[in-house]
Parts: sequence; C-alpha cells; structure tokens
Amino acid sequence: MYNMRLYSIFWTVLCLLFPGILLAQWGNRYADPVFESILTTSGIPFSSAVKEGQTSPTTLYLDFYEPSEDTLSARPLVITVFGGAYVTGSRDWSDMVEYCTRFAEHGYVAASIDYRLLPITSLNSSTIIRSAYMAAQDVNSAIRFLKAHCNEYRIDTSNIFLLGNSAGSIAILNEIFMSNEERPSQTFVSPDLGPMNSCGYDEYAGFSSKVAGAVSQWGGVLDVEVIDLDEYVPLCLIHGTEDNAVPYDSGFCYSNLSLSIFPYMYGSHAIANHLSDLGIEDYEFHPFEGEEHCFYITAFTNLIEDKFDACFHIARDFLYNHLDTHLTTGVSHYETDNVKIYPNPASDVLFVEVKGGERVANITLCDMQGRIVKECDASPVFLDRLPSGVYAVHVKTSDGRKFIQKVVVK
Repeated sequence: MYNMRLYSIFWTVLCLLFPGILLAQWGNRYADPVFESILTTSGIPFSSAVKEGQTSPTTLYLDFYEPSEDTLSARPLVITVFGGAYVTGSRDWSDMVEYCTRFAEHGYVAASIDYRLLPITSLNSSTIIRSAYMAAQDVNSAIRFLKAHCNEYRIDTSNIFLLGNSAGSIAILNEIFMSNEERPSQTFVSPDLGPMNSCGYDEYAGFSSKVAGAVSQWGGVLDVEVIDLDEYVPLCLIHGTEDNAVPYDSGFCYSNLSLSIFPYMYGSHAIANHLSDLGIEDYEFHPFEGEEHCFYITAFTNLIEDKFDACFHIARDFLYNHLDTHLTTGVSHYETDNVKIYPNPASDVLFVEVKGGERVANITLCDMQGRIVKECDASPVFLDRLPSGVYAVHVKTSDGRKFIQKVVVK
C-alpha cells in the first residue's frame, strides 16, 4: 500500500510538472500527433556510389527528423524515398518533408534519403532499368547505415518501415523482394551493378537490410513473381485507378506518351492479386478511383491538402497496426495464437513453440544493429558463446507467418 501511494504521488507530480512530455511518452503516441517541436538534422552522408555513366563515386545524403523533446531510447523509423522517374526529384521535396515531419510529430523518427539519379541525356530503355536497381541499392545502403548508427539516432531496428513515391516505391519494392538471381539482365551489363547490398560504405556491409513493412504509393514491379512468401513483409499499396505513369494494374509506364523506352510493369492492383494468390492476408490495397499518378501533389510540387491527408492517414494507420509494441513491454515471454518464445531473459537456451499444427521454418537472432548472429530451422536455440545483451528473435512459421520478439541474453 505504501509503495502504491508513493507511485501515485510520483505520477501526479510528473503530470503537473511535465504534462507535454508525459503526453508524448505515455499518451496515444504513434496514433496521434503528440510532439509540437521537431528537430531536423540535414545532410548526413550515408553512402558513396557511382552513378550511371560515371566513374567516380557520388556521396549520398539523408535528412533526419525527430521529436525534439523525446526521451525514448529506441524509436520506430520511417525511411522515405522520393519520386521523379529516376531523372529528377529530391529528398527535400514537399511530400517527403511533410511525411517526415508528421511522423516525427507522431513519435517516430524519419529519414528522407537521396539516391542516384540518371542524367536525362542518358535516358534509354536500359539505363532506366539500371537506375531503378541503383536506387534500390541506395535504399539498402540507407537501411544498413541507420541500423549501424541505431544507438546514435535512437532507432528501434525491429521497427523500420519504408515509404516511397512512384520511382521511390519501385525502389523499395525491388530492395525488399528482388534477389540476385532475379536481377534484370540490364544490371549485369558492364559495369555489372553487383548484388543489392554491394553499394555503400564498407563498414556497414555486415548489417541486415530487413524491414518491418513498407508503404508503396503508385509503385510497381517488373515481375510479380519476385514477391514470394520467403521474403514477404507487410505491404500497404496506394494507387490511382487512372494512373498512366506507373500502371494501376499492368502495362507500359507512361503509356500516354507512346514512348518505347519505358518498361512494362505490374502495378498495385496486380501486386494485390498476386499476394491473394499466394494466400497472403497481411497487406492493404487502397485504390483511389479516377485518380491519376501522384495525385496528392501538383506539377509545381505543391501538396493538395485533402488528398495528402488521405494518404498520410492510410500510411499512419498501417504503420501503427504493424508496430511491434510488445518489444518494449518487458514481459517475460511473448505469446500469440501461434507462437510462444521463452524464457526471457535467457541464458543457455531459447525455446520457440508453435501451435495449431504449424511448425517453425526459420529462427534468426539479430543484434540491435541488425546483424545476424545466429540462425537455425528448429527449436531450441542454443545461446552458447553469445555475448550478453538484447537481441531480436525473428520467427517464421511453416504457413509464412512472421513474429519478432526482443529477448535479453544474460
């Protein structure tokens, strides 16, 4: 009783002295804007890579947005990737700035990133494909860089999401789903562009590029078959039904221009159908009837407020529903209808149990920088020689479901 009285007094004093901070830390964070002041750090170099047609590397930068009065030690991250057909665009375009600012107001941290652009004089059917792949490599580099610096930027590496616009959406879909065997033939032409994770600074090569989910706005893929169960992460697909730049279903990009240099692609409607055919239920598809490409912004990059609001609310709710909020609860084990992981803390061995007739297909342990430290295909997981610390346990079940839990190794 005495301890409860002290707790009540302590809570009352905090509420009186620091109402704004407490609202942010303990209020409806992530669902509503709870921060008013946002701190932006611009021009952080995250990668160096060679552009198409050049021989010397170009430095790529990101801008980092965070709540200025935040006290959490690990925050979910949203990485935004601008559009512009790989020949134009910028990390400080109005929609990227607005997305990052709003997510920071909701308690996330956000990063708007560069990627390598193609000189318009070099535009042809081959260089477009190569530039799309380069952009995906640059997204990959940004993820690894931010995981490497997760302590500095206070990032929860189990809660990293991607959000793209047009070419940026194509880049993030390629980054997530395209294996080296699925690379377009154009990427092997000299100079060979290499695997997805072959760009960026060498010191970040060992970090994982895994993410928790992605929001694709009017994006697409060259072949829906690149998306399979083994590498699937939850997707939120937003697309206008009258899009001529990136097809709503399938067709040639910029079909209204009658130019033969743009590739045939499969848009959000075709991707959603493919996900349904695979039996995947954890995705969202939001068609906007009668809308064209990038419908929330004018040709002069001014936002159309009501249309941008609609897209932001979709993205916000999707991320909120996919946050692994249990990771910070400190419970002794994590249990759903399917998976139980215990004990936590653990010392010598970790057990993973699957219910309902399913089985464990894969168990991966990552450190807080995203580096894979142990991987196996069955329980138990023996933790011998593993340094003490906090780890993320990624579990994939036989029916394709995925679960993540943080565990403490003593």
